[in-house]
Amino acid sequence: IWGGFFLEPITGGAIEAAQTSWTMYTPLSAEQANPGVDLMMLGLHLTGVSATMGAINFIATIFTERDGDTSWANLDIFSWTVLTQSGLILFAFPLLGSALVMLLADRNFGTTFFLSDGGNLLWQHLFWFFGHPEVYVLVLPMMGIVSYVLPRFAGRQLFGFKFVVYSTLAIGVLSFGVWAHHMFSTGMDPRLRTSFMAVSMAIAIPSAVKTFNWITTLWNGRIRLTTPMLFCIGFVSNFIIGGVTGVFLAS
Repeated sequence: IWGGFFLEPITGGAIEAAQTSWTMYTPLSAEQANPGVDLMMLGLHLTGVSATMGAINFIATIFTERDGDTSWANLDIFSWTVLTQSGLILFAFPLLGSALVMLLADRNFGTTFFLSDGGNLLWQHLFWFFGHPEVYVLVLPMMGIVSYVLPRFAGRQLFGFKFVVYSTLAIGVLSFGVWAHHMFSTGMDPRLRTSFMAVSMAIAIPSAVKTFNWITTLWNGRIRLTTPMLFCIGFVSNFIIGGVTGVFLAS
């Protein structure tokens, strides 16, 4: 992917590097005089295929390779977060691949998916329908690790284990209903914006559930401030600050 940006120095200036951002907004990314975008799309396709294959592997492993004594009720929290992450990948990454195919066709085969009126808005919808679940693809396994480490160095079991699992699943579902809050400069109908605002606020609830359970796990615990524990406390603190600002940004 990054090769698309560094194409010019590699080729001695013979081919221009990608003149676009990581969001690849059209019509700039559809310009044929911007050949580095093709290399970017190739990289994105390969990463999307590899992520999808990895997600299938994880889901199949969790469903079929569990020990006979490991039921869904006592499946560990990290496996729950990886399972939810893999589900997000299966639904989000193929959509990005479809959008990339359409952009590739616009650039090289004369189609007009994103070159007609409203093409930029179509690209933003397709890109962010992938782009926002991708946020949770990145953070959910980290939340699983925090849910592992905090209890170990607080001398307690994770408080509200079932609620942490339910909140993980809720985040996975709600993450597909908030994508247009990234599209704040498109002049979208206020009635439609209101629905995305409501879901953006609603997704703060399962996030708050996790934060409450992490703090309660620490409460009156035998805390050992080891390096892993300090990183987890820093994560929770940063997550609280970001979560509070998220409610105001949704408004």
